[in-house]
Amino acid sequence: MIVLSSPFLFTAALKATVVLAAAFPVAFMLRRASASARYLLWTSTLAMVLALPLLSLALRPWNVTLAARAAAIAQAPIVADSQVSQALGAPANANPNGIQWWLISIWLCGVTVVLARVASGHIRVQLSLRGSEPVNDPEWLRLLADTNSRIRLRRQVDLRRSHDTDVPLSYGLLRPVILLPSESEEWSIDRRGVVLLHELIHVQRLDWLSCLISQLSCAAYWFHPLAWMALSRFRREQERSCDDAVVTSGTGQAAYAEHLVALARSLTSSRRNWSAALSMAEARGLEQRVHALLDLRRKRQALSGRVSVAALAAILVCAIPLAALRAQDAGPKSSMAGSIYDPSGAAVPGATVLLKNMSGKNQEIARSGAAGEYQFASVPAGKYDIEVKAPGFARYQQPGLALNQGTPLHMDIKLDVGSVSETVDVVGKGPLPLSSGPPKRIRVGGNVQATKLVRMTKPVYPAAAQSAGIEGSVLLRAVISMQGNLLGVAVINTSVDPELAQAAMNAVNQWQYEPTLLNGAPVEVVTTITVNFRLEH
Repeated sequence: MIVLSSPFLFTAALKATVVLAAAFPVAFMLRRASASARYLLWTSTLAMVLALPLLSLALRPWNVTLAARAAAIAQAPIVADSQVSQALGAPANANPNGIQWWLISIWLCGVTVVLARVASGHIRVQLSLRGSEPVNDPEWLRLLADTNSRIRLRRQVDLRRSHDTDVPLSYGLLRPVILLPSESEEWSIDRRGVVLLHELIHVQRLDWLSCLISQLSCAAYWFHPLAWMALSRFRREQERSCDDAVVTSGTGQAAYAEHLVALARSLTSSRRNWSAALSMAEARGLEQRVHALLDLRRKRQALSGRVSVAALAAILVCAIPLAALRAQDAGPKSSMAGSIYDPSGAAVPGATVLLKNMSGKNQEIARSGAAGEYQFASVPAGKYDIEVKAPGFARYQQPGLALNQGTPLHMDIKLDVGSVSETVDVVGKGPLPLSSGPPKRIRVGGNVQATKLVRMTKPVYPAAAQSAGIEGSVLLRAVISMQGNLLGVAVINTSVDPELAQAAMNAVNQWQYEPTLLNGAPVEVVTTITVNFRLEH
């Protein structure tokens, strides 16, 4: 199966993390809103993380080019596969497909366990329904019809009674069922009305379908703690929003809270797990539900249809681009390393090695270390002109150096001692030219006054890069405007660390120059700026 691969699962988990992590601060901002608003948030969140992988298969990919460290993160599953194979004692590239299927098998095992638990809950409900009996009491049926009319529910709901449950339950989508405990025959009229109203509101809002989607989401992301935290929030807001709907329908808050507590007291320690159905009373979270019911300041109104549609449309607008997003590398990569020597074979530290892409815009720069070594860890593959400069040595140049994808190049360079040259101009007087017509006025130029840096902000070494021991040189290209400020500052060596590049950009953008003057008039000139980040040991 081509689609189900470890990179695909990694990408799905990464997108789910973004969605789940964003939902928690949004829920915090909605803490003073009604429970129905938070219920819509958690329902949409769990539905989105479940739909994202499916949408990504159906939508046209939206490829985003990543470079340097971001590209390495995008390829993390492949790196993980090679590390696992090495841990198992096999070569890194011996059987990458087998390692991927090994990781997929672990994920499938987790999915199977969670789905088996969900399925067992549905089987228990089905067995209880088979052993139940229909409620034919005219008083119950009249109350059911009145409650349906009260909330304008047009769906047919079966009312049944079973000895297997001690709390009322609602179950099903196409043909919903309300399952009552055997003790319900002794309930008062008020309690019967409250129970039917609560369970019919679940049926009206299709809460059973939302519950099933949340369970499938946690099955798909069983390894993700945020998914289980979201499920817990979802269940809490589902019951609280249903409680609010009962109260806004005319039921007294104190009376409803009393019925909840009484139903919770009837729970037995040996009761079954009804996670597949929606039960009215649960011992877990009961105190918080009662406190929320008795809070007179709490907002209880349900979301209007327009608000719900607008919220779902906004979520869909965010979900489609996220599902179509694909991370890809900036192109085929290569690497190059070597050492710089003088004619005697001794190392040359501090030499500047410059690579200029003949078919691209990037230029890469590196400096040789104390032992003369230099390295370009990841540069776009292609043909480059290489240039090496060091004080006291002649400039080394080699055009058309090929860096091929996946083939590291090792190249040691020997520098020659620089030569000294002088230029002498001997000026004499020649014969005067013969006049061949009226004199011509020739505009004389060439009077150039070079630019000068008048204000410089020194770059700050990023703390994270220092602690990680990251060094490097940032090569910037910009235009010095006629006012002396820099325009279009851009990094032209793509292999540099992103944090170093950003630090250099932040500082250089604040530099101020005296503009270049050509014959007394300011002109724009292009400049190249090198910012070296070095660590002292």
